Amino acid sequence: MANELSAKAAEMGAAIVEHARVLEESPDDYPRVAEALNRLRSAALEYAELCADSTGWGNPFSDLEEDREDEEETVGAADGATVDVEAHYRIRVNDVAALTRLLGEAAADDVLGAPSDVVAQLFMRDGWDPAQYGGHLLTLVDQSWSCGPAGDDT
Repeated sequence: MANELSAKAAEMGAAIVEHARVLEESPDDYPRVAEALNRLRSAALEYAELCADSTGWGNPFSDLEEDREDEEETVGAADGATVDVEAHYRIRVNDVAALTRLLGEAAADDVLGAPSDVVAQLFMRDGWDPAQYGGHLLTLVDQSWSCGPAGDDT
């Protein structure tokens, strides 16, 4: 497992270096830049998936996604548009103990160890992508969502 992770990390590192090289040499060559970007994104996704599949740890880049969402909210706030998003997940919790270990810290005082408490804590911590935990810890049974104008347009 460690060798596989190291190999994937090296592939991702090479993709980063290649992406930087292409941007430095020919930033206006759209096909080359897009190809390097796609290789980099693919390598990062493969590394994140291997982390989850082989160790049970979640996506190491999940905090980066949250940071980007925070930035986008700040940019979008200038136009004053507000929308309501509702998401519903039905999840089978296959291994509460392993999910609790994924929290990487003592559970919050209000988390009692019930499957719903552990899932709620993970949701609040990492922005929630149930697939990042692999099918052996959580099984996504069903999901639905809706999006529309905010009811109070705040």
